[in-house]
Amino acid sequence: MMSGDLSVFPLLPVLQMLLASGKGGQLTVDHPRGGELWFGHGELLHARSGVLSGEAALQLLASLDGGTFTFEPGLSPPERTLGLRQDAALHWLIGEADAWAPLIRTLPDWTRPLRFTARWTDQHPVNRHQYRALRLISPDRSLRMLVEQTGLPPRTAAELYAPLVGNGLLEFGDA
Repeated sequence: MMSGDLSVFPLLPVLQMLLASGKGGQLTVDHPRGGELWFGHGELLHARSGVLSGEAALQLLASLDGGTFTFEPGLSPPERTLGLRQDAALHWLIGEADAWAPLIRTLPDWTRPLRFTARWTDQHPVNRHQYRALRLISPDRSLRMLVEQTGLPPRTAAELYAPLVGNGLLEFGDA
């Protein structure tokens, strides 16, 4: 077993090491956006994060900027939702991590709910996807739950909420 802190040893180098080693097993990341990844023979085989799996889970895990991890060798995935070889996986994850960076600055706390501010009016124009995402806002739903429940890829959902938070129309409520 191997464990560590992603604020000291970031996720991409950890993934690169595991993929290059060719070892199979499960990487678990403890973080509000965390989850599990399964590896085998230099390939990323499965990802799970909350209710998300496959590419959606991997996309959310690419947003991680901290947390702790544990790798348990020899564990097989419960299912196979991915088939990314080392170079393809790392290339994809680098692009995702870059795309997530400004969103995470605007949406840092995924354990708290979003709420409308006094600046919000029902006359504010929204598109169909924003409308669906905004209908989910509730004091008992954390940002993570909102993103999972939109039915959209996680980064797409975050891209709907981030400008509304950035423009002061939404804010984080109490956990």
